Amino acid sequence: MKGIVFDIQNYAIYDGPGIRTLIFLKGCPLKCVWCQNPESQILTPQISYFEEKCLKCESCIISCPNNALELQNNKIVRIEKHCTMCGTCVEACPNQVMEIVGKEMSIKDLIEIALRDKPFYDNSGGGVTISGGEPTMQIKFLLELLKTLQEQRIHTAIETCGYFNEDLIGDLIKYVDLFLFDIKHIDCLTHKEYTGVPNDKILANFSALHLKIGSKRIIPRIPLIPGVNTDEDTLKNIAFFLNRINYNGPVHLMPYNKLAKTKYEKMGIGNLYRDMGEFSEEDLQNITNLFKQHSFHVVINH
Repeated sequence: MKGIVFDIQNYAIYDGPGIRTLIFLKGCPLKCVWCQNPESQILTPQISYFEEKCLKCESCIISCPNNALELQNNKIVRIEKHCTMCGTCVEACPNQVMEIVGKEMSIKDLIEIALRDKPFYDNSGGGVTISGGEPTMQIKFLLELLKTLQEQRIHTAIETCGYFNEDLIGDLIKYVDLFLFDIKHIDCLTHKEYTGVPNDKILANFSALHLKIGSKRIIPRIPLIPGVNTDEDTLKNIAFFLNRINYNGPVHLMPYNKLAKTKYEKMGIGNLYRDMGEFSEEDLQNITNLFKQHSFHVVINH
């Protein structure tokens, strides 16, 4: 069985306990306007192009066996209907301007990578975290990967937007040791405005998971987006929601940053990048205090 993976990171310390390996799967049902991984949204592999580094030497155009590249207005343009993702252009580029984002990998491939760092997991209480995108978009591959990791006595976690069918919960609980679960907003209309989907399914899934597994195996993570969800009323409503379902674990806060701008440019969607503004330490402290007032332990993930 194979899945589409767009990145693997080693020695991660912010995405679950201990030292971890992060495996990023492609595909996401949300289109958050602040998305930090725009290359993850589409399920299939893509070619990125970093125009600022391009020498305009046309090596990629000459090498392409399918005539899928042209120079238009001093910019390399890919003709999608002709492109077969063969990767010839990537290999031909002398300045590494092009890159295939997303490749097929087998369960065996990923287990071999994960096992290289098993001594670090064992010594630190770490493991493997599956991220995205939204990992449940490749649900059959995800479940088989998680099952195989557990058979190797490796702690498993997933980072999820929570937008998946409720009937997946039973299988996920079997193979996921820790859910890192995004809660972006409480208001349904606002959530849909900024992510493209309503949040009723997301909140219902968080509640259902918490009811079944308790507060030790699920952590709410709140991406703090200026102008979207950082006002006092919104944050209080998130805290009230967690209080109402008797969640008593930690709350992770993830302040917005601007590091994704280059990713948008490489993916040819620079026009979709939105600068969501600055986030001060004072703002962060005020938000931290708000959740502490609701009896939550707060962890800040920069």
